[in-house]
Amino acid sequence: MKKTLASKVDILNEKKDNDFRQELRLLADRCDKFNMAGVIERTPGQIEYALSDSNFPKIPDRSYSNIIIAGMGGSALPVEVLEDAFYDRFRIPIDVCRNYRCRTKITPMTLSVASSFSGNTEEAISAMEHIARLGAHILVITAGGRLEKIAAEKGYPTVRIPYEREGVGFQPRSATGYMVTYLARMLAAAGVLEDPAAELSALPAFLRGLKIREEAEATARWFAGRIPVIYTDESFERSIARIFKIKLNENAKRPAFYYSLPEANHNEMIGFSHQNNDENYAVLYLKDPAGEKNVHLRFEVMKELFKDLGINHVDFREWILPGSTNLEKIFAGLMFGDWCAYTAALLNHKDPSPVELVENFKTRLKEKQNR
Repeated sequence: MKKTLASKVDILNEKKDNDFRQELRLLADRCDKFNMAGVIERTPGQIEYALSDSNFPKIPDRSYSNIIIAGMGGSALPVEVLEDAFYDRFRIPIDVCRNYRCRTKITPMTLSVASSFSGNTEEAISAMEHIARLGAHILVITAGGRLEKIAAEKGYPTVRIPYEREGVGFQPRSATGYMVTYLARMLAAAGVLEDPAAELSALPAFLRGLKIREEAEATARWFAGRIPVIYTDESFERSIARIFKIKLNENAKRPAFYYSLPEANHNEMIGFSHQNNDENYAVLYLKDPAGEKNVHLRFEVMKELFKDLGINHVDFREWILPGSTNLEKIFAGLMFGDWCAYTAALLNHKDPSPVELVENFKTRLKEKQNR
C-alpha cells in the first residue's frame, strides 16, 4: 500500500523524536552524575513520606497574629507554593523574609519558621535570631547543620528533612515535596492554616499519572539557543513561574526570566521591541484553563502583534496546566519545569545537580567576612 505524504512526514518525525530521545539517554549517562532524573521521579514519594512521618514535633496552637518564614532559595519557595495553592485558607497574614533582618512587624504573638535545608544559611539564621530577640515563637525546618544545633539548644520545635533517603548530591531545590508538605503540617498544627492534608494525600497519585516528560523535553529543545522567559497568570507567578526560572538557572546553568500576565503587557513586552546583541527569546506561557479568559486573550494578541510588527527574535509557546485544584496545577507545572530544566542541562552538556558558582561565592564571601 502506497504511503501518503502525511504518513511519510509522521514516520520522519517519529524517527527524529526517537533519535532525540536516544541522544538524551546518552547525555544522561555522561552528565547526570547524581541521578537528578531519579530525584524528579521520586517527588510524589517525598510528599507521602512527609505526610506519614510520625517523628513530628508538638507545635503550640495559639492565637498568633502573623507568620514569618525566614529562608533563602529552595528553603523559602515552599511557602509561596502554599500561599498560591491555599490563598483562601490562611487565617492570618504571612510574609517571607529573604534577608539577614525582617522588615515585617514582629510581636510576641508572631509565629516564625526558620527554614534552611543545609542548616547553615547565614541569612536565615541571622533573621531567626533577630526575630527570637523580639519574642516571637520559633519553629525550625532543616536537614541538619548549625540551625539544628541552635534549635536543640533553644528547644525550638523542629522538623528534620530526611535527606538520607536521597542519594549523594541531593540538592535543596529538589526537596520541594518534603518542604511543602512538612511546612503545611507545621502551619496546620499551629492553627494558622486550614488543614490541607486531604489535598496533599491525593497529590502523589495525580503526579504519578501525569505524562509530561516528553513535552518537557520538546520544550527544552525549543529553548535551545534562546533565553527562556516563563509566564503564568498572576495567581501562579511565584509558585510556578519563579521556581521554573530558578530551576533553569541552577539545573541548566543558563539565564532565564519570569513574569506574569496581564502585568507584562503593561511594561515588559515593550522591552522586546528592540533587539540587543542578537539576543533571542523563547516565551513559554503556562496556561491555566480555568483562568481569566481575558488573560488568555492577551497572550494571543501579544503573539499576533509581535508577528505583525516583525519582532521575530521572540518566539511563543504555551503549555496547558493539568489538574483540577491549584495544588495539582502548581505541582504539575513544577514537575514540567523540572524535566524541562533537566533536559536543558543535558543539552548544554551540564550536570544538573551541582551549583559550583554558588558554592564558590559562599566560600569567597566567608573569606572576606573573616578578614
